[in-house]
Amino acid sequence: TATTEIYTQAFVGSVRCVQETGVHGDQMEAASVPYKTGLFVHNSLTKKKDEFIPVKGRIVNWYQCGPTVYDESHMGHARNYLGFDIIRRIMETYFNYDVHMVMNVTDIDDKIILRSNEVKEEFSAFARKWENEYFTDMKALGVKMPDVITRVSEFIPEIIAYIETIIKNGYAYASNGSVYFNIEAFKASGKHTYAKLEPGSMSDPTKYSEGEGSLGLQLKSEKKNPFDFALWKKSKEGEPKWPSPWGDGRPGWHIECSAMASFMFKSSPIDMHSGGVDLRFPHHDNEMAQSEAYYECPNWVNYFLHSGHLEIRGQKMSKSLKNFVSIREALKQFTGRQIRIMTLMHKWDVTFNYTEVAMPEAVERERQLNEFFLNAKVALRNNTYNKPQKWGPEDWQLYELLGSVQDRVHKSLCDNFDTPSVMLYLLELITATNAYMKNEQNLKLTILVKILNYIQFILQSFGIMGDGQIGFASQKETQVDEEAAITPFMNVLSQFRDEIKANANGGPNEIFKLCDKLRSEVLPGLGIRLEDRGKGQPAVWKKVDPEALKEELKHKEEEKVKKGQDNKKKPKEEKDKKGEKKEKNPEKKKEKEELKKKKEAEKQKKRMIPANEYFKQMTDKYSKFDPQGLPTHDKDGKELAPEQLDAVKKEYERQEKIHKIWQEEQQKKAQRITQFNICLLYTSD
Repeated sequence: TATTEIYTQAFVGSVRCVQETGVHGDQMEAASVPYKTGLFVHNSLTKKKDEFIPVKGRIVNWYQCGPTVYDESHMGHARNYLGFDIIRRIMETYFNYDVHMVMNVTDIDDKIILRSNEVKEEFSAFARKWENEYFTDMKALGVKMPDVITRVSEFIPEIIAYIETIIKNGYAYASNGSVYFNIEAFKASGKHTYAKLEPGSMSDPTKYSEGEGSLGLQLKSEKKNPFDFALWKKSKEGEPKWPSPWGDGRPGWHIECSAMASFMFKSSPIDMHSGGVDLRFPHHDNEMAQSEAYYECPNWVNYFLHSGHLEIRGQKMSKSLKNFVSIREALKQFTGRQIRIMTLMHKWDVTFNYTEVAMPEAVERERQLNEFFLNAKVALRNNTYNKPQKWGPEDWQLYELLGSVQDRVHKSLCDNFDTPSVMLYLLELITATNAYMKNEQNLKLTILVKILNYIQFILQSFGIMGDGQIGFASQKETQVDEEAAITPFMNVLSQFRDEIKANANGGPNEIFKLCDKLRSEVLPGLGIRLEDRGKGQPAVWKKVDPEALKEELKHKEEEKVKKGQDNKKKPKEEKDKKGEKKEKNPEKKKEKEELKKKKEAEKQKKRMIPANEYFKQMTDKYSKFDPQGLPTHDKDGKELAPEQLDAVKKEYERQEKIHKIWQEEQQKKAQRITQFNICLLYTSD
């Protein structure tokens, strides 16, 4: 099918990292002893964080509510499915759980019937079209396929048998060709509790009507209780139908998940069930009631996970409010990786406000990560193990920071998958390692490789990067023809040699011009950024995206032209005076210009730092900070005096303002710059 073609790589086995234990999954007795990792998750059933312990060892049976396929997927879907994809990857890669994920596709529903009739398309073909669109969007976001897909239309016999058992157990009744769940009988049994997730919504007619669907609201007179919900709906003329013991009809919304999850997992309770927070009532509460009525058990699910809402500028996303953002619209401006990073920077189970500022922050975080990997590649190329290896204070300091970050990251991941904190800790480690790599003479590759492996492992656990790579992949891995790969670089080298020979008689200036041309015009087309590092220092090269590099150079050229125009506007007398100074003391002039460039670079770097991270980089001044990021103790551990606190608060406010201005500038440039990063995604066939 088209869905299978979209995700042919989904079922390829992946190597799972086992952390520091040396124990592989096939060496463990799955059901013999509880598998405890220290992980605690926010469980909607208990309204608190519970220690996560699967029923069968390290095997995790997870049922995820999938899409109802009748329209394009939007950023609310991205919030939900990306969030749970990140959690799944962390559980598999970091905690070494063996996750069995089953996800349904609702391809029989009132919304699908109404919409397919509106556009005059055959019901099942209409649903399959939007299912394929959904999986295409998920692939673009890097969301893994579930282990099993269950379509409602393929489980009609199992759903009918499931309903028959519920009737037999005394919790449902047939009425005029439909079947309804008997809520009062369920509550009166003394064995069960109804509406565990949202007991306050039990009598809410608005939420009830959402659960019954547009085509089922007129059937209230057939019920013993107006809040009884449909397990099987009698089909009217023009609606899809299947034969059943109660006449032609179709499944109700809630029954599909209960029947299909039970078919796949065979027993109760299952470990995990997930979905958006808006599904808690009536959908998930009704699912649990049906399943507990079927199994005659008090508990069908051990851990219920609900992702938080996504709002657009503080409002619910709605086409009527003109703030509806589809996944494909978002991907025209940003890459799937950037949207994933944005998701990682917010807690999965709280409301997330999607604003103009959110994405530029994610783009900047991607840039910081990518620049770190580029710096690491340079350090690995330019250094060897032949240097003295005895550790000095800088080595010990960085190694101790790594241990501290590893400990904090582990605690954060155990604390309900707290990825925002993890991203901050990784940035702290990356900042320190970038500074460490600048001192090439004393750099120890053993420490760098250890840090690099750790950061890659965490980012792999988040789905930001693949196995066995340093940095972000720009394209899908393919078999490489070595000669074809080196041809463009050898052509450039050969041409450069020819030009040097032809212009050798022109003296040093001609040679310098050719070198500049190679750096600024030729190599960028091959995706090579050549960076000069000052007098006496060898240049370094970095492999980057060619289009992004062209855009970067174009921006620099525009700034240069603008600066030249500004200089022309200055009074002629001022230019003449500067000209005289240049003739008298050109070395001093050059020194001033370099100092000015350095100050400007430092100013721009400062603008990029959020206020809550600004002081944390000043480890030579401060040692402790409050939750807001304000320093509370000096470098010696002494508490800051009141006047010192006032001073840092004022500086904090200034930093907030300049960072906000920088964010606004980034937003204006984001669409133009980030579209060139799309090739960094692993692409479609």
